[in-house]
Amino acid sequence: MKNIKKTLMAGLFACAAFNAQAEVDPFSWGAKIGPSLSFATADPGTRINRNKVSGKFFDTVFGHVGLYAEYAFNDYIGMGLELGYMKLGGTLTEDKTATEENKSTNDENDKDKTNASGSTSSIAMASHGIAVPLHLHIYPLGREEESGILKINLGVTPYLPITTTCKKNGTDIAVNKDQEGELPSYRFALHGGVGYEFPFGLAIDAKYGFGLFEKFRLVGDTPSTTIFDNAAHLIKCPTQHLTLGVGFNFMSLLT
Repeated sequence: MKNIKKTLMAGLFACAAFNAQAEVDPFSWGAKIGPSLSFATADPGTRINRNKVSGKFFDTVFGHVGLYAEYAFNDYIGMGLELGYMKLGGTLTEDKTATEENKSTNDENDKDKTNASGSTSSIAMASHGIAVPLHLHIYPLGREEESGILKINLGVTPYLPITTTCKKNGTDIAVNKDQEGELPSYRFALHGGVGYEFPFGLAIDAKYGFGLFEKFRLVGDTPSTTIFDNAAHLIKCPTQHLTLGVGFNFMSLLT
């Protein structure tokens, strides 16, 4: 009788250990897809036709797709890596608000105005490239998959442009080889977001990225990129972005 009890207890402990392992499996991987929205900003000194500039909020709408992997060090902290495609870009528009500086400058230089018709000028850039977000995952409610996993994501997003198009007043402009050399060769953003993984593997997340280090590659003391002839003091053009993702954890099919 004692041997039977011992056997039953050992079986119960083994089942409990197996279930605990299934609930807190540290490694997961999957795929995700969703919309991406981005917009551009510029330094306060940047000008278009001698006027200050402003960005159009989330004016570049497209999508992103990629793969992800995640490893949990314990029930509350983990790390994740993504690799995928994303489009980033934005438009800068001249601000014709009548500041005293603009009034005096424009009155003295009416003959030199590039956009004399009175319409508003703009410049735009958009890149198709590879994004490699690296996350620190925080699980504030732990990692019990039976009740889902809430995630807070903090990290960095390096971005490598593959192709970039430039526009002036909504029309594509030709960029010569020298000007191509001025385009930023990489972008870098700090990001934060929140996500949730359901017990059956479906995952959703939202992430906001604040762009840094997106400088044009200018030679020497060149005061502005030469790509846009209606812009002055355009040295950098940081891009902010928001991504919404829907994904699936393929490891959930194996546990």
